[in-house]
Amino acid sequence: MFGKKETIKLDKLKEGYTFKLFKTVWTVLAIGEYDWRGDGRSIEYTIGSSSTEKAYLEVEFLKDDYEIYYSEQVSIDFALLQDALVSKSIIYNSKEFSLEEHYKGAYKNLSEHSSWEHLESSLFYSEDEDILTIEKWEDDSLEVFFGEEVSSKKIKNITTI
Repeated sequence: MFGKKETIKLDKLKEGYTFKLFKTVWTVLAIGEYDWRGDGRSIEYTIGSSSTEKAYLEVEFLKDDYEIYYSEQVSIDFALLQDALVSKSIIYNSKEFSLEEHYKGAYKNLSEHSSWEHLESSLFYSEDEDILTIEKWEDDSLEVFFGEEVSSKKIKNITTI
């Protein structure tokens, strides 16, 4: 009756699970996996809420703790993104972001059982720790995401289906 409540691991969520973050209830819509070649693996959840059509939560388990990034896809001119990858800095929302991390790896959409796709991920940080991530795919297309690192304590009320 008073048994220990089972803790759901943040890197083991499934489609349909819900949780609360930023005073919003999110639902896991899809699951993907990154293989960072020697720098570990991470799980990416495509999440949705009633107020935000789609966002992303990337979770990596490192040294007995989670590294978690919340982001939303944004639109920035392709030429500006290309320039940022060369100059290692970019201005977005009146903030300057500088390149601090760069990874090569592969991504697979586990929900759609897709093949692995190669990519390079460049993480640009602002002074207040906001993150702008530019992903360059093997077909030379670019995607950009704006977000922040999140403490695992901020993810609450995980509900299974």
